Amino acid sequence: MISPGFFGLFNAHRGILAAQSALDVINHNVANAATPGYSRQRVDLAAYFPYQAPGLNAPPGQFLQMGQGVIAEEITRLRDSFLDTQYRVEHSTQGLNVSTNQTLKELEGILTEPSDEGINAAIQRFFDSAQAMALSPENIAARTQFMQSAADMVDTFKLQANQLQSLRDNLVGNAGVAASIPISQLGISVTQVNEALQTIVRLNQQINTVTASGAQPNDLLDQRDKILDDLSEIIDLDITPLANNQISIRIGGELMVNGVTLSNTLEVIANPGPAPTPDDQPTLVRTVTGTVNITNTIAGGKIRSILNMGGVSTTQATVRGLLNNLNSLLTTIRDRVNAIQTTTSFDLNGAAGVQPIFNTTAGAGLDIFRITVNPTVSADPRLIAAAFNDGSGFLGVGDNRNAQNMVDLFNQTFAALGNTGFKDYFDSVVSKLGIDAAAFKDRATSQSNLVNSLDTRREAVFGVNVDEEMIDMLRFQRALEASSRMVRVFDDVAKTIIGMV
Repeated sequence: MISPGFFGLFNAHRGILAAQSALDVINHNVANAATPGYSRQRVDLAAYFPYQAPGLNAPPGQFLQMGQGVIAEEITRLRDSFLDTQYRVEHSTQGLNVSTNQTLKELEGILTEPSDEGINAAIQRFFDSAQAMALSPENIAARTQFMQSAADMVDTFKLQANQLQSLRDNLVGNAGVAASIPISQLGISVTQVNEALQTIVRLNQQINTVTASGAQPNDLLDQRDKILDDLSEIIDLDITPLANNQISIRIGGELMVNGVTLSNTLEVIANPGPAPTPDDQPTLVRTVTGTVNITNTIAGGKIRSILNMGGVSTTQATVRGLLNNLNSLLTTIRDRVNAIQTTTSFDLNGAAGVQPIFNTTAGAGLDIFRITVNPTVSADPRLIAAAFNDGSGFLGVGDNRNAQNMVDLFNQTFAALGNTGFKDYFDSVVSKLGIDAAAFKDRATSQSNLVNSLDTRREAVFGVNVDEEMIDMLRFQRALEASSRMVRVFDDVAKTIIGMV
């Protein structure tokens, strides 16, 4: 028994088709060698099911298995899901560290220390002018300079406080200005998350359709993985694989995507709680459906950094933390100087001191934004109470004891400042900021190196090596030529047989 006449021709035909499929995939790989997120594809070849032919010398009923060539079973996408998961976890941490490092740099730029124009220098000039007034209490020019130094100091504090507040508004928005929330970094980042989730759902729907048809949606899976990679830098994700190449995504413990269904999205809202709170946060992140507040359950990514730096974090210097520090420093100076000015004191006219050096206008929020120099005293510096009232009456314009008490404040310590003085307190604030900035700079560098290392390992799996593709191209080109040659051979055989008949 011989095989059917066109048996070999069919085998050659299958060989041509398989080689052509492999060459098409190689062409696709080479074309996308520089495409971000593209995963190398490979044709899985397998022997076609054999033809059962009766054996010439076999007992009756037994058959020989004759091969029927090759087929392309599947086009496989080369990907390591474990490395992908590890990469996204570390990428989320990188987003947190890099964003925090950038904000800390901005905070250092606002404080500008050490500097001749910073807060430390302004405090020093204020107390130097108090010393000059104590040396010549009757000198109007010295008194005028004292009030001017006080005004300059307050202006310096306010300038930096306003810059800090602007940075905070840029990060998380202002709860009192609704329009500021969507355009804040937090609002923009949450919008990016929502758009990515919607795109993933659309891709899931297409992937589900293709998978259900029996095909492999490799390029669609690449698109989804690229979005997940980018999204992990913004916020930490909990991804669970499902049937039919589907996935579910949780953020902050809340289900956001469930296969082809968009279960939830995020929004930023003004904090309805009292302000300031122990963890003062002007705005919160919550789910739209069910309105679950996930502000504190978001663990990584740029959004976690924004929430930390825009609120009060116990792990590093924050915008609100620095505002509180500056507020404590200025209010302590205000309270102590005003107490000396208005208690047991005489002004240059010999009258008891009743006008404070600093005023605080009524209103909500931190005092630092509402402290001003008393315009009455600025207009008439004779009202500065440089003389001390010990009950024995005014001792004359040369009495400088009260002015000296103001000077002595500079070297005293205060419970409101953690039992430190003005200079030491501010130096500690700047030092803490510097330490945190240096720490997060190192963390950002180290984390970036780790992420790059993981990405390199992933690239070794799914990246396209053009040299390898060229070798495969030559291999399958030869296979195609060989199968084509077999077709010609069988064509010649068929012609010969027909001619003989």
